[in-house]
Amino acid sequence: MSKLIVLVVLAAAGVFAGQYLAKLALSVADPRERKLLSTLSRVLQYGTPVVCFVVLVFWTFVSVDAGHVGVVRAFGKVEPTPLYEGLHIVMPWKDVQQMTTQIVKHESKYDAVSIDIQAVHTVMAINYAIDPAKAPDIYRTIGMGYETGIIAPAASEVLKATTAVHPANDILQQRAKIKADVQDGITNWLSKYGIVVREVSIKDIRFDPDFEKAVERKQIAQQLAQQKKYEVEQAQQDAASMVARERGKGEAEKANAEGQAQALRIRGAAEAEYNARVAQSLSPVLIQQQYLQKWNGQLPQYQLGEVGPLSISPRRNSRARARRLEAPRI
Repeated sequence: MSKLIVLVVLAAAGVFAGQYLAKLALSVADPRERKLLSTLSRVLQYGTPVVCFVVLVFWTFVSVDAGHVGVVRAFGKVEPTPLYEGLHIVMPWKDVQQMTTQIVKHESKYDAVSIDIQAVHTVMAINYAIDPAKAPDIYRTIGMGYETGIIAPAASEVLKATTAVHPANDILQQRAKIKADVQDGITNWLSKYGIVVREVSIKDIRFDPDFEKAVERKQIAQQLAQQKKYEVEQAQQDAASMVARERGKGEAEKANAEGQAQALRIRGAAEAEYNARVAQSLSPVLIQQQYLQKWNGQLPQYQLGEVGPLSISPRRNSRARARRLEAPRI
């Protein structure tokens, strides 16, 4: 609208200036000056409106940039139909306000309180974009400052409501759940205003220094307790392994001894059975046959003394008796 007013004012000024120069030319005596003033008067009277009209026609073509949507205003009233990307014809008395539909990142620090009254300090980033179809409503109800007017308060309130139901110790452990709850809450909150939430990221969660030191000490104590528990379990496992190993060794030695005893019993039984069979198979004829097989074929020899033909010394007599005993029987 302001552009149209400017053009009308310029056209009217040109016409009035041309008329003034035309009247002035009539009072000039010099023909050259009169001719120059007359020419300039016609240029201003006719040229200025033509130029303003051409500019006005050019201004009726409005191009909406990529990633934006146009909101049309006429005499302070917002039209409900937005202009999407591309070239549009808009009446000169209407203005077009472009609003971005690209994803915008809003990042800020927020303070909240846990259920056990511990201060929670977070840095949260929200990726959002406006709904192109609701751009006229956003412009009419919120204006261009919707980031500070709607998004920041919504993020703060949802975060406070979410952390208020969790103990401080659980906030770090349940960070994924808290992030999902915060994102759902912000999404539902901003959807009423035509703002679409793409992603919510909780980048940092901090507590007061005293509480953080207490949590750190508790974690260290828990880690030491876990280490001691692990050491005890490891010692128990080692003892059980040693007992099982000694038990297995004893059972192995017992089995080995039993095996050796069984082998001795089997060997003794076999030898006894063999001896019994051998004893049963030995008859007097078989013994005499084996003796003959070992005899060298020599008979006992006797030596007569010089005293008489039948004189034999007692020693020789014993030797002869022994040879007769050793001589084989036929």
